Amino acid sequence: MAWQRKSVAIGVKAPFPGFIEPALASSVERVPSGERWIHEIKFDGYRVQVHLANEAVTIYTRRGHDWTKRFKKVADGDT
Repeated sequence: MAWQRKSVAIGVKAPFPGFIEPALASSVERVPSGERWIHEIKFDGYRVQVHLANEAVTIYTRRGHDWTKRFKKVADGDT
């Protein structure tokens, strides 16, 4: 009996997740110390998620609102 190689799926396509709830920053009295901590300065401005699926761009606010039309130049790649 000859050995036959089975085809094995390398990956499984999952549906595009859509909006992902962000982890929001919180205020503290003092920043933690130690080399295991990384800090990011929060600048004023908009925090958005840019999703690219099947060549379509969708831009979400941190609360999940679709702002693609408000950021049309970004969505169209004009920046």
